[in-house]
Amino acid sequence: MRKKRPEIWKSPALYPILDLEYCSKFQKNPRDLVNLWNANKAWIPFYQLRAKKEEISKVKEIYKSLIEEFSEFPLILNDYWKEALEWNCFGLHIGKEDYQALHPKEKELVRNSSLYLGTSCHTWEDVASLEPELWDYTGLGPIYSTDSKQTEDRPIGPNGLQDALRYAKIPIVPIGGIGPKEIGELSAYGPFLYSMIAGASDEFKFQEVLTVFRELPHLSSKPPNV
Repeated sequence: MRKKRPEIWKSPALYPILDLEYCSKFQKNPRDLVNLWNANKAWIPFYQLRAKKEEISKVKEIYKSLIEEFSEFPLILNDYWKEALEWNCFGLHIGKEDYQALHPKEKELVRNSSLYLGTSCHTWEDVASLEPELWDYTGLGPIYSTDSKQTEDRPIGPNGLQDALRYAKIPIVPIGGIGPKEIGELSAYGPFLYSMIAGASDEFKFQEVLTVFRELPHLSSKPPNV
């Protein structure tokens, strides 16, 4: 039986993704970005380490260095479920299809863990099919078009988000092409935890996002949709 999930963020808030390929492409220092986010934890409950092309040895090296320096800043590992368990991570983000492809015993290991678990959805049908007892949140998107990550999924727009909210049993985290302007638009549908790569990795845009947050009503001490 999964432990009761903690209510660990206030809305609106930011869920930044430390994408190592993005950092390499745009010459961003991962440590500097996490240091920036860590200094603004009032708006950031946790962050994600994402690496699709790096060797696992490199991912481990970066993970350990971040945990040592920012020990009080919860980190969610993307994809590497075995490592998330082995390294005693705060959380794991794993694609819906990737989780479904696991062996039943592997699923049981994940399900019975204390990991804060997130997944990804692209349609309201995906959202409706999620087990609320398993997942702590789901990313949904792309909401808008984005160049931050390679995807063949078409943007669903605010209307797609609104459709998914009708069926959500867990918090929805909008992702994809989200910046200050988009947060202002999506805030009409409720208080959210917004996930972003580029918007959180440029200091000017990041500060703009925080300014927008300060101007929005701080509506909830609980995650949305709970």
